[in-house]
Amino acid sequence: MGPIVAIIGRPNVGKSSLFNKIIGEDKAIIADFSGLTRDRLYGNFSFKSQNFSIIDTGGISDEREEINLLILKEIDKAIEEADGFIFLVDAEYGLSQDDYKIHEILRKSGKKYILALNKSELKTSEKNINDFYQLGVKSFIKVSAKSGLGIKNLKEEVFNQFHIETISDLEKEIDSQNIKVSILGKPNAGKSTFFNSIIKENRSIVSARAGTTRDAVSKLIIFKNDKIELFDTAGLRKKSKVDKAIEIFSVSKAILSMRSSSGVLYLVDGKENITDQDLHLISLIVSAGKPLILGINKSDKLSQYDKSNLTRSINKKLAFISGISIHYISAKQNKGTAKVFKELIKLIKKSLNKIDTSELNNFIEEASKLNPPQMSGRFRPKIKYANLLSSQPTIIRVQGNNLDKLTKQYQKYLENYLRKKMNFDGIPIKLVFKNNTNPFGDKKNKLTKKQLAKRKRIARR
Repeated sequence: MGPIVAIIGRPNVGKSSLFNKIIGEDKAIIADFSGLTRDRLYGNFSFKSQNFSIIDTGGISDEREEINLLILKEIDKAIEEADGFIFLVDAEYGLSQDDYKIHEILRKSGKKYILALNKSELKTSEKNINDFYQLGVKSFIKVSAKSGLGIKNLKEEVFNQFHIETISDLEKEIDSQNIKVSILGKPNAGKSTFFNSIIKENRSIVSARAGTTRDAVSKLIIFKNDKIELFDTAGLRKKSKVDKAIEIFSVSKAILSMRSSSGVLYLVDGKENITDQDLHLISLIVSAGKPLILGINKSDKLSQYDKSNLTRSINKKLAFISGISIHYISAKQNKGTAKVFKELIKLIKKSLNKIDTSELNNFIEEASKLNPPQMSGRFRPKIKYANLLSSQPTIIRVQGNNLDKLTKQYQKYLENYLRKKMNFDGIPIKLVFKNNTNPFGDKKNKLTKKQLAKRKRIARR
């Protein structure tokens, strides 16, 4: 998972438009669900081989209100979650008191941010440009979220400010010796109980040390002859309460644990339904490309009827994600814990395996023959070749002609077909479509002297 960058700013400065422009090439929206701080959008983009996750905090305030408590809480959560920020302001409107307040909050966070001036291409904005130096910044990026002006410069600056150095092959080899598993979930979901049940069952503890994330504990164990580093994020606590009694908890520690893990077991209290807070974390896990299994804990208190209703409700809420495996367990009674843990290890190993290119292309060809893409005008999109770009996240590049005309439904069909054929349930897959280009398309055909003479003779007839 790459660095997380949040777009912060007043309402109606163009945050959502900027978000769409930044991710517009791949349309990599992971989740869009209401109820969690009135709407949050998650996406990702790549620049110079570095993956970035980006958050749009748009639509979080009533237009009639000034910078109210809800905005302050939203910015506070984004500060915890993100590695840095794009502070977006409206150059046409000019510098406002709300901009000063947001700037002060970002400055106190101690994290880097980039000041981006939206609508800076308008003539009415020219008189306001220099006012933004009053924020104490040395430079800013002029952008137009509507036309796309300056987006490439903004991505360049995001890369310069927030990119993570690639680890060496030696570090990768050392790191890959252990499989790292994180247990995530809301408070009282039974994370620590599950953690203890696994440790108790596997007596061969090699070492125990404090976790790299605050208030988290990790233990190195042997499970079915595999070295597993197990992370318990027991430090997640309720942070505050907002309107409609939505429970907000800090996700920063969980994100740090998830980033370093090979796979995630997400626990849900079986007595409760899945909440917007759960969706928040699950969408980040999927965005990071981590293998994921959903464990419904305390299931010993549920009847078969309750389980059926809960499964139906969860599948409905997780409609934006395909193929997540749901397991009913009881960590307290140690029922199903070893089975779900074994299943997750299998998923992790599968996600790290290289996909055979010829086999992948056979699957793509099968999918195209069974259900050809719809015609677009006079031509039908044609898929010619597919190959694996990376594992965790699993990114598959699909090349061909007119692939920009493929519908979202067909792209989803291809993803689901590949998932089924490769048995990748629980492993996020991202398809990147690339049109083949004619290298001679922009070159004019230059006639030789002989051809020119022949053309003149024909013209005289």
